[in-house]
Amino acid sequence: MRAVVIACRSHRSIDGADVEKKFNFSNAHKDLIARDAEHVLGWRYAPGIIFEKGRDSTIIDVDGNEYLDFTSGMMCLPLGHGHEELTETVREQAGRFLHENSWYSNPQLIAFAEAITATLPDGLDVVNFTVTGSEANEVAMRMALGASGKHDIISVIRGLHGGSLAVEGLTSIGGARRRNLGPLLPPANAPAIHPPFCWRCPINLDYPSCGAACLAASEELIDQTTSSDAAAIIAETIMVAGGMIVPPKEWLPGLKDLATRHGAFLVLDEAQLAPARTGKIWGFEHYDVVPDMVTFAKGMSAGLAICGVVTRREIAEEARGRAGTPWAGTYSGDPLPAAVALKQLEIVERDNLALRAETLGARLASGLEKLRQNYEAIGDVRGKGLYCMIDVVSDKQSKRPDAEMAERIRYNAALEGLIFICVKNFMRFCPPLIISEGEIDQAIAGLERAIKSALAGYPKDVDFRASSSLAAGQERASI
Repeated sequence: MRAVVIACRSHRSIDGADVEKKFNFSNAHKDLIARDAEHVLGWRYAPGIIFEKGRDSTIIDVDGNEYLDFTSGMMCLPLGHGHEELTETVREQAGRFLHENSWYSNPQLIAFAEAITATLPDGLDVVNFTVTGSEANEVAMRMALGASGKHDIISVIRGLHGGSLAVEGLTSIGGARRRNLGPLLPPANAPAIHPPFCWRCPINLDYPSCGAACLAASEELIDQTTSSDAAAIIAETIMVAGGMIVPPKEWLPGLKDLATRHGAFLVLDEAQLAPARTGKIWGFEHYDVVPDMVTFAKGMSAGLAICGVVTRREIAEEARGRAGTPWAGTYSGDPLPAAVALKQLEIVERDNLALRAETLGARLASGLEKLRQNYEAIGDVRGKGLYCMIDVVSDKQSKRPDAEMAERIRYNAALEGLIFICVKNFMRFCPPLIISEGEIDQAIAGLERAIKSALAGYPKDVDFRASSSLAAGQERASI
C-alpha cells in the first residue's frame, strides 16, 4: 500500500499530549493560493490547496504531498487519475480529430451513443449529448415540454439538478447558491415531492410501517402547489446533495406510478451515480422502474465535457422542433471527449467495476459504521456501493445538524492526507472504483484521527467563512 505524505507538521508538547497539526506549505504553494484568490472566482475549501497531478486514487499538490482522493475528481473519474488506457486514447484522438462543427457527427460520438444505450433497458435508445449535467437536465425538460405540450416540471424537495437557471429552479438545496436569484427562476418549476428521507422523515413517520406515506403526501402537495398538468417529474435516483437519500424499494416505482397517473414523464438524474458507482451501471437498476428519460454526466464523462440525456425514440421525435430540441452546443458532440468516455465505459464493463463497487462499498460502509457507533457526532451513515455519506450531528438523539463540526473534520482529514466533499453537515466519500482495500482502511483510520482532532477543538483560529461548505455561515469570523 502506497504511503500518503501528510501535508502538515505535528509536534508534541512536553507532557506527550498531541497539539494541533498545521499545514506547512512552501512559499511557492502559498503564492499560488494567493494568486488563485486574486484572479480566479470560484468556491474553495480552506485552505486552498493547489493540486498539480494525480495517479490512481491519489492526488498530489505542488509541494509533492499526496492525498487520497475520495471525491474521484468531483465524481468524474471512476478509473482514478492518469489511467494508462485513457491517457493513450487522449493522445491518439487529439492527434487525429479534436473538435468539429456540431451540425455534423463523428464515429466516436456514434459509438459512444451506441455503447450507452446498450447498457440501458430496451426503448431507451436515443441520446441528446450536452456539455454539462445542468444542460442534460435542461434538455430533458425541453423534451418533456415539447412532447407533452404541458408546462409544469415537478421535482423532489432536497434535489439538486445543476446550476444553470432552469434547473436551479428545480433545485431545493437552498442557501447562497440561490440567494438573489428569485426573479430569474422559472415559475412553472415546483419542488413538490417529499423526499424519502427515512432518517429525518419529512412527515414524521417511521419506515417501513409508514408504507412510504411520503408519496401520498406528495400527491396532495402537487395538487396544492402546481397546475396538476405536469410535463415531467424529475428526481435523482439517489438524492446525493440533499443528504444521500437512498429510497426504499417501493419509492421509485411509486414515483413512476404517480407520474403515469398525472400524464407526466419520469426523468431520473444519474449525474452522480452512473456508471457502476452504486454496484450497478445505472442506479435505477436497483429498483423495479424504467424512466422515460435518464440523464448522465460526471462519471460517464471521464472528466471531460460530454454529458447528455437518453430517451425513447417516440419522445424525441414528438419533441423534435419544439422547445428547442434536438439541442446542441458548440462542444456537445466533440470526438475527443466521446472517444475517452467510450473507452472508460468499455473498461468499466470489461473489468466488472460494478461488482467491485458493491464489494468495496460494503467495506467502506462497514468502516464508517464503526465510526458512527463510536462517536456521538456521527449520526448516520447512508449510501450505496462506493458512494457513502456521514451525517454529522450535535448528538444522535436530537439529530441536529452540526455543520461546524463537519467542517472541522474535513479540514483535519486534509491534514491526514484525505480529501472528500463536505457541504454543511453532509460528508461524502466517493473514491475511484479502482480503490484498494488497503486505501479504504487507510482512509477510515485517517478519518478517525480527524474526528478525534475535531472533538478536541482543532483546528483553532481558522477562518472558514470562505470555505465552499459554508459550514460556519456568513456571520462567523472563525471557529
